[in-house]
Amino acid sequence: MSKLQELAPNLLNIIDQLEINRVKLGSEWIEIPTVKSIFKNYKIAGVKFRDGYGVPIIEYFIAVVREEKEAGNCPIMSKLVNFLLEKNITPKDVFDICMGLRRTLVTYIFRDKLIKDNAMEMMDEIAILFDANLSGVLEIFTTFYEKKQQAIQKSIVQQKKFSQILKIINFINTKIIIVQNGHIILANQPFFEAIGVNDIKEFNKNFSSTFSFMKDVDSSSKIKFDLENINEWLSSVYESNKPFTTNIFNNKMADVFTYSGRITTLPESEPTKYIISFNSISSHVANEALIREKLEHDELTGLYNYVKFIHLMGEAQRKALQDNTQLALVIVDIPQLKEINNTQGMDAGDKAIVNVAKDLISNTDKNMIVARLEGSRFGVLIVYENEQDSYNWCSSLHIELSKSPHRKTISITAFDLSETVNSVQIRANSLIDEINSSQEGSVSTDFENVKLYEALPDQERFTDRLKGMKKIKTTLYYKGLAISVENKLLFVDKDSATVQLSNKEFCATAPNENIYLEFPMLGIVKASVYSLNDKNNTVKIHRFRLSKHTPLKRKIFRVEVEENMKVNILSDGPDCEGVVNDINEEYIGLRLKRKRSLDEGSFVSIDIMLPVDDITTSFITEATVKKIEKVKDGFKIVVLCHLDGINKGILKQYIANRQMKIIHELRK
Repeated sequence: MSKLQELAPNLLNIIDQLEINRVKLGSEWIEIPTVKSIFKNYKIAGVKFRDGYGVPIIEYFIAVVREEKEAGNCPIMSKLVNFLLEKNITPKDVFDICMGLRRTLVTYIFRDKLIKDNAMEMMDEIAILFDANLSGVLEIFTTFYEKKQQAIQKSIVQQKKFSQILKIINFINTKIIIVQNGHIILANQPFFEAIGVNDIKEFNKNFSSTFSFMKDVDSSSKIKFDLENINEWLSSVYESNKPFTTNIFNNKMADVFTYSGRITTLPESEPTKYIISFNSISSHVANEALIREKLEHDELTGLYNYVKFIHLMGEAQRKALQDNTQLALVIVDIPQLKEINNTQGMDAGDKAIVNVAKDLISNTDKNMIVARLEGSRFGVLIVYENEQDSYNWCSSLHIELSKSPHRKTISITAFDLSETVNSVQIRANSLIDEINSSQEGSVSTDFENVKLYEALPDQERFTDRLKGMKKIKTTLYYKGLAISVENKLLFVDKDSATVQLSNKEFCATAPNENIYLEFPMLGIVKASVYSLNDKNNTVKIHRFRLSKHTPLKRKIFRVEVEENMKVNILSDGPDCEGVVNDINEEYIGLRLKRKRSLDEGSFVSIDIMLPVDDITTSFITEATVKKIEKVKDGFKIVVLCHLDGINKGILKQYIANRQMKIIHELRK
């Protein structure tokens, strides 16, 4: 009889049952309340733990009982220790996890009545084989854990020390860097500004070598400045106790500026940490002025930053007093920016900010001062003569801003020239906060006696602008072909308008069709046809609404194809059949009853029989699915065609022929 058979005969008798139910044991282990709570706190996936560690540990325990493995030498335990260390689990929690397995084994053995007698002997056997290994695991884990905690404490002390140094050097206007082993480990903000970057991360991204920002170095050192022997050069210049000169490359301005530098060392530092300070040489003060000018602009948008804007507001206030002119402060906000950053990421937030900045640049003139203030807000300082015109300009600006995603809000307030810049800002921001919190409206003002279009009923916001107009440019689409004409505006009431159309337009429209109007100061507005009068070619239109995605801005116009033009789509999955809706020179719109395995981004082959010059031609091309939209009777799908020279010619010829047929239809 072997030694283990002597030590654990009862365990050996039930070991086959344990092996059969090892996955069940692992599942019960991870469901024990204490273990489950620990996993939740440390974000450990229970099933992955069971499969990766739990079951293999149980299998090793079974092999030890059978004397197939050596007790106390479980390799999976080492992996488990490392895994738990990475999760930063405490020794107590590790003990509770291990005891969870012991509890699972004991519960299973006695619950399923695997033994009838010798209960105490069974508990002793578990203690001999399991608890001994458990104490070994805990000892190893505790040793590693203590070492890790010591390393963390040491790192915290080091970080505090560097943080204190950084606070000190950031109070100093001199450009300062701290170098160890030829690499910058710390630098103050004035240094980064002189280089034209924001931080050490951006510095490392823009400069291939740590000291490549220094050009034409001149020092009294016997050792020549070289990127290969930078440590020797630093030591030599430090010992000489003499300054050196260098041209520093400014990444933002793509130019160099001359500085004088000195080198000293950080006391009690091992290895040696060199402190290098850079000071602008007096003859190059103009260069510093250029850098300051660059720093007055917001890096993301290129607009003036908050500090510069406040300064310019003060100057504008003094000039307005002299010239007897009126100023107004406009605040533009993206109230959902924080939510965008949290849900879509910082890149999406930056994109929203840049889009607003571009729209502001496009819709302001040289007499207006535009700046990004802070976070989601922008400021525009305008000189105005008439309050209504200023408010109307803000309304038109909001129309343009609304063409890009996310809500925008605007406030405009008069700049009382007897007030301080700060008090005007507070009032403007209060207006914007008020409209943001209301979740309604878009333009807020404290101007008196102005007509607020947003306060009008929904349709009057549009029809009120039509009153007094005699003509308006209209555009409608017939089978994808645009028909644009300047038409006579006959009558306007609160929620509709009557327009006299040309014969071609009248023939091309029908009730409930869309018609696009070019509103002054508003842009493109979409309306619906309510009724038609064929005696005088008049049409009554209603349901006015802003058109953010107007087809008028399409660079490539599409045409509707003949009815029931079949298409076959071949992909990696089952083939699909459908019909073609419309075509342009790059994209094809399709309608399918079932999309099967198609997804956006799928690479497919499409086969269409196109009628070209009264001859049906096989049009086969590869394409990428760009958009899938669920509709009432199936799916609308848009594909981007990858055309060769022959297919491109076939498609252009078909589109040209189809457009001519549509024009002939209109003439009839």
